[in-house]
Amino acid sequence: MVRHQPLQYYEPQLCLSCLTGIYGCRWKRYQRSHDDTTPWERLWFLLLTLTFGLTLTWLYFWWEVHNDYDEFNWYLYNRTGYWSDWSVPILMTTAAAFTYVAGLQVLALCHIAVGQQMNLHWLHKISSGLLKSPL
Repeated sequence: MVRHQPLQYYEPQLCLSCLTGIYGCRWKRYQRSHDDTTPWERLWFLLLTLTFGLTLTWLYFWWEVHNDYDEFNWYLYNRTGYWSDWSVPILMTTAAAFTYVAGLQVLALCHIAVGQQMNLHWLHKISSGLLKSPL
């Protein structure tokens, strides 16, 4: 009976698989790359960083304006004709957007730290671009 040795042994690297899977939907080992990040992906990282800064500023603004929530609601009441507390939905939406972008920013920085090629998933690209644009 002949015993064959395996040609290669790959360690699972679960943390790296989760990191590249969540950031760029690259769950398989062969999809990960240590090649240099492309200029387009660097541009997307810059856009992501800009979006992070803008959502942080917007969240800080809505967090600090809590004394003027009533004035904002009165302003909307005078324009629309019905009373509704718009401050809480705006604050919650802003907090959710900031949390999402901050999570992507942390994953991108982890990609840089471990030397993996950054490849942001197209869904994250669209959502971070939408968060940056004014409504």
